[in-house]
Amino acid sequence: MSKSFIGKIKENKKYSSISDDIVKKEIENYMRKFQIDSEDIYDDKFAIKIIRKELHRLYSSYQTKGKKKRDSLLKDIDILQNKNAPESEVLEVINALLKITLSTIERLPHYEKLYKDIFKITGKPKSITDLGCGLNPLSFPLMRLSKSTEYHSYDIDTEDIKFLNKFFKTLKINGKAEILDVRELEDLRDLPKTDIIFMFKLYDLIVPKAKKLKKLGEEIINILKEKANYLVVSFATKTLTRRSMKLPRRIGFEMMLDRNQLKYELIETDNEIYYVIRKS
Repeated sequence: MSKSFIGKIKENKKYSSISDDIVKKEIENYMRKFQIDSEDIYDDKFAIKIIRKELHRLYSSYQTKGKKKRDSLLKDIDILQNKNAPESEVLEVINALLKITLSTIERLPHYEKLYKDIFKITGKPKSITDLGCGLNPLSFPLMRLSKSTEYHSYDIDTEDIKFLNKFFKTLKINGKAEILDVRELEDLRDLPKTDIIFMFKLYDLIVPKAKKLKKLGEEIINILKEKANYLVVSFATKTLTRRSMKLPRRIGFEMMLDRNQLKYELIETDNEIYYVIRKS
């Protein structure tokens, strides 16, 4: 596949930092769906529109315009730490960083209680995997865990991954961020084993309503249940326009968990429902 077509998709700033491999996969999905040869796609404006729409669904819909501020905010944290400033001042800047994506903005009032409730069920983890993490790892200080806790975070945006690695280094957290497409099952099988896996608002993105993709969701859960003692899978209970969903619980997802003999407990906040899952 021509790199120039991948570049054409990424000409729009919203998609410029998404991994080339992810863009390539969406192009291949489009070509398979519409039975198009690679030679015919380069000047296809409809193809560009549809592929960008899918990339927007997977990633860009949760972004705000505050992304440019984050490097200067991280410098502020570094300065505060060098001055031995009170923890409250550092947390104030971290809260500002968490206002950069819609999901972390929504969780901001709930983070500390949310993690307390999760860890009450799972115990305090010594290692965490965060899939489709976005900027959620910035909430690590609100988990009240040791900085020696291993934090493995994965997403599809190259700039976010670079920023998270800078964040871990600045705060001396034992974390690492890497590119990963959760739909690539072989890559999932290569993940390290950890105490807990977070999948916050990810399942609905990778497993939309198409029946054949429901099977993919089940395969993903069955791989991940061997990679951690607990999975925490969350779903939005409000739309992006802030309207409450009529059926916030995911009955099909619960039936799939029952079918695979997986137990779960529920935690709910104003706009998100969390399934804390373990093997029977």
